[in-house]
Amino acid sequence: MARSILITGASRGLGRACALHLAASEGAHLLLLGRNEPALGETAEAVRRAGGTAETFAADVTDRTRLAEIARALGPLHGLVAAAGISGMTPVDQDVNSAGDPTDAFFDEIVAADLTGPWNTVRAFLPRMGPGGRIVLVSSVLGRFGVPGYGAYCAAKHGVHGLAKALALELIGKGIVVNAVAPGWIDTDMAQTGIRQIAAVTGQSEAEFRAQAEDAVPVKRFFQADEIAHGIAWLLDPANTMQVGQCLNLDGGVVQV
Repeated sequence: MARSILITGASRGLGRACALHLAASEGAHLLLLGRNEPALGETAEAVRRAGGTAETFAADVTDRTRLAEIARALGPLHGLVAAAGISGMTPVDQDVNSAGDPTDAFFDEIVAADLTGPWNTVRAFLPRMGPGGRIVLVSSVLGRFGVPGYGAYCAAKHGVHGLAKALALELIGKGIVVNAVAPGWIDTDMAQTGIRQIAAVTGQSEAEFRAQAEDAVPVKRFFQADEIAHGIAWLLDPANTMQVGQCLNLDGGVVQV
């Protein structure tokens, strides 16, 4: 029987890549959550072409009522990937960032999506998961160290690590394995936005900043989302019985712990 795996942030980027990988590798039934309904539909069609099946649910991970409503309508879940998230600059000494976002409001928005969002997701869908379940929370390499101007994003992603550790110990007695992943630079729309904003703040061209960022990675390149999806699939695999409460670094050697 195909496993049912729920993925938040499934309309694009890493969430979409995870859905396609799981469809192609095991014919999984994917429950796709996201805010962009047309894009979710495109992901679902791609999942079906790849050999899986899919259902879509328009939802924001900050909306606990909506998540609970979806959860009540579902059958058993075998896996969950909390991939939804947003990023951006929140300079502590400025009232707005380079994109014109009010700093305090944007700080709250990032933390709500990137840290409280995974908590909301696990809370809502845990009742649908039994022994053998696998949960993966998506953090970031910025959950391992700080970057100037990214206080909210760094804080939220550091928090995801702590959340994964605590939930892992809390749920392992129920036979549910929880881990996190910390990707480095992935070629996604989010990364392109980050490149554009940092380049503007530092007075570089986008090409110059990207070259600098790639040079800081031991393997000297950014990654494709499907490369990261392979690592997430391993954590979701029932064969993974020993990696519990860990954060898998998928960053090309930036962090070595």
